[in-house]
Amino acid sequence: MKFPDLVHAFKPDPVTNQQDGERIFDFISHIPEAMHMITFLFSPYGIPANYREMQGSGVNTYKWVNADGQAVLVKYHWEPKQGIRNLTQAQAEEIQAKNFNHATQDLYEAIERGDYPEWELLVQIMSDDEHPELDFDPLDDTKLWPQDQFPWLPVGRMVLNRNPENYFVEVEQAAFGTGVLVDGLDFSDDKMLQGRTLSYSDTQRYRVGPNYLQLPINAPKKHVATNQQGGQMAYRVDLGLDQNPHVNYEPSSLGGLHEAPKAGKDHTPWIEGHLVRQKIERTNDYKQAGERYRMFEDWERDDLILNLVNTLKPARRHIQERMVWHFSQCDPDYGRRVAEGLGIGVNADGAPSGSADGGNGAGGNGRGSTIGSDAAAANEAAGSAEEQGRESRPY
Repeated sequence: MKFPDLVHAFKPDPVTNQQDGERIFDFISHIPEAMHMITFLFSPYGIPANYREMQGSGVNTYKWVNADGQAVLVKYHWEPKQGIRNLTQAQAEEIQAKNFNHATQDLYEAIERGDYPEWELLVQIMSDDEHPELDFDPLDDTKLWPQDQFPWLPVGRMVLNRNPENYFVEVEQAAFGTGVLVDGLDFSDDKMLQGRTLSYSDTQRYRVGPNYLQLPINAPKKHVATNQQGGQMAYRVDLGLDQNPHVNYEPSSLGGLHEAPKAGKDHTPWIEGHLVRQKIERTNDYKQAGERYRMFEDWERDDLILNLVNTLKPARRHIQERMVWHFSQCDPDYGRRVAEGLGIGVNADGAPSGSADGGNGAGGNGRGSTIGSDAAAANEAAGSAEEQGRESRPY
């Protein structure tokens, strides 16, 4: 599982406690499947203007199972009815210097004035088999399923029509997990989904408490009776109608719960071969990243390149060169523009050919700068606080 390592690389340095562009791209330069994600993240799509005008992606692939036990693969998408609006790095820096709560304020005030944000829930459906016609593995979370082959089908909507009465109770304690399913929804063989299914619910038990599903914000709307009892902060027991409270096991002849009838036939996928631990065979790490780069408008590409160059500047030259090669595989123009920003020459095949400016191309350490920020400006800001600060007397 690489996901924990990705989180570590993007988090602050464990010694300095400061975010560091070199750490980020030291990791990413060894993970070519991340190019699609990086292209999104460092573009304006990585900085939604607010919560109301941003998309939501389920990322993982689930299964829908019908009453006959037949299953299909599905991916979920939330599409904002308000449209999509993003910020450039410069715009975000200017706005957040004045109000870092701007997105929360925007959402709260929109709901208060009755301008309720709405999202349409769409799904893509794919048969649960090999799909040799695709040039990538459909269970690869770094890829998007092409809409012309697997159209987005509307199945529901979400409207935020009231603000929470207490933010901690209704938002901070909301505990999501990929393993909390309803009838008809099942797990696919998506590797990341398998890992998340174990870890996410475990995280909520640690973060909120072992009985987090009893909290009103997390509890099912329909009454559910189980024999699961005990644990810290339990404040009720899920007894069934006329259940003997002395019996918390099943089966029993003393008035305990009886197992509910099945909603349909079991899903029994055919499995053959060795269970192995190995990489996905059909990776195609660069195609969708290149397509996304070419789909961007000019201003989106410009900001993508600027953010990548600024974050890569603190990195050592061998890391910069590896990233330039990866970007060149996505699209030659993509790699060329990043290389120019770093002062690196590029051969026709996208391989770095040395410093275009004759220097080593390494910037300052840039520690403490956010993703996309200019490292030199970040270092200057760290020193200017003392220079601009006015001396004061002890209290």
